[in-house]
Amino acid sequence: MKINKKILTQAYEIMIKIRVIEENIAKEFKENKILSFLHLSIGQEACAVGVALGIKKKDIFFGNHRSHAHYLAKNGNLSKMIYEIFGDKRGCCKGFGGSMHMLDKKVNFLGSVPILGSSLPIASGIAMGEKHLNNKRLTTVFIGDGSAEEGSFYETINLAGLYKLPLMVVIEDNKYAVESDNVKRKVSGYNLGGLVKKGFNTLYNRVDGQNFTKVFEATNQMRRDILKKNCVGVLHLDCLRFAKHSGHEISFKDQNAKYRKKEFLEIQKKDPLNIVRRDLIKLGLKRKHITKFENTIKKKYNSFFYKVFKSIKLRKI
Repeated sequence: MKINKKILTQAYEIMIKIRVIEENIAKEFKENKILSFLHLSIGQEACAVGVALGIKKKDIFFGNHRSHAHYLAKNGNLSKMIYEIFGDKRGCCKGFGGSMHMLDKKVNFLGSVPILGSSLPIASGIAMGEKHLNNKRLTTVFIGDGSAEEGSFYETINLAGLYKLPLMVVIEDNKYAVESDNVKRKVSGYNLGGLVKKGFNTLYNRVDGQNFTKVFEATNQMRRDILKKNCVGVLHLDCLRFAKHSGHEISFKDQNAKYRKKEFLEIQKKDPLNIVRRDLIKLGLKRKHITKFENTIKKKYNSFFYKVFKSIKLRKI
């Protein structure tokens, strides 16, 4: 499926929605209003939205510890997500789970799992069920580059390939496992693509995760190939998280810290929202109309967030 103005505008709205909601969550986290850990997706919105729009609504999503964007991209209930993060019993997990536990069965978002790499075997089990039921649905699971170094990754790819499960593993490769640099964690010459393609005979594609269009088109193609060829696929997305691994801080000080690479100082140039904005202009939308649209969406979700926030009743511990 080729990108068009309608899809790109839809993507832009969802990405702005995610950005606005997470910025507000970060603000309240700073004020000690959130009692759980917090892992922001700011800077990685194109990954979640590109994959969500590149598959079908009937397809299944699984997230990880950094899954606000996955949940919202799949159209999860926003009110219930906000309630959950702040520990309100009206949350999507009754307020018991917090930021790392998202769930909305109505849109086939079957959960986010905070334990590193643990969503993979769970997702493969669901994919096995879908295959036996002949539902023609794809199960998609998001992991980070750190999880792709876990035994659960290799075991799942192997067994899912053996049983020819309709499973797509999406690696959001933001180059760091907490503050551990990608290069320092891998043997010289490490080649994940070669290992996956040749070692496990699995579909593999690596694209720019900051670019919605590239993620969308790669996802759409991989979905077709997985279901047509009856095999597993790994979609490897190179992306950038703007915030620290955990917490609210989004600053150049952190991005220029010892564990970050120097090119992270140019992080704003790689903002996925800016890339979508440029693509909309290329498709003929005027800059002033895009700005007006953006401001309308920001106002809408800022207002929505604080309307829900004001009604929060913290669960008694």
